[in-house]
Amino acid sequence: MPETRTKIARLVLVLDELLTLAEAHEKAELSRYRQLAFSFLTFDTSVSRLMASLGIQCEMRIEELQRVSRQLGLSDGLTELPTRGEQPSAAQPYFICSPDMASDVLEQAIIDAKYSLRFHQHLREATAIPALYPAMSVIIKQKQAEHAVLEGFMSSRSCLDLTMMAS
Repeated sequence: MPETRTKIARLVLVLDELLTLAEAHEKAELSRYRQLAFSFLTFDTSVSRLMASLGIQCEMRIEELQRVSRQLGLSDGLTELPTRGEQPSAAQPYFICSPDMASDVLEQAIIDAKYSLRFHQHLREATAIPALYPAMSVIIKQKQAEHAVLEGFMSSRSCLDLTMMAS
C-alpha cells in the first residue's frame, strides 16, 4: 500500500490583510454588542449595560488596531469607526421579551464570544510579523476575559433563576 504524505500548510497573512481582518471582525463584534444592548434595554438593564460595555471594549480594540496600523505605516487600508446609525443588514432590532428568549440570546452571545476568541488566536498564529504578536496577545487576553465574563454572568443568572423558582 503506498503511503500518502500530507502537508500541513500554515496560512501566513500579509500585515495589512491581518490588520484589516482583525478590524473588520471587531467592527462586526461592536455592531453585535450594540444590537444586544439595545435588545435587552426593556427586559434587563443590567444585561444591556454589560453588552454596551463589551461594545466599548470593541471600540477600544478597533482604535488600538488602527494605532498599530498607523505605527507600521499602513493607515490607508483601514477604515474609521462606524457611525452609531450603521447596522448590519442581517440584524433587525428586536426586544427581549421573556426569560427563555433572554437565556437563548445570552447562550448565543457566549458562543459568539468563544468564536471571536478563536478567530483572534488564529490571526495571531497566521502572522509572520513579530511586531504584531504583543498587540494580538493583548486582544486575545481581552477576548478570554470577555468570554469568561459572559459565562460567569450566565451562570450567576442561572443560579438566581433557580433560587427564584425554589421560593
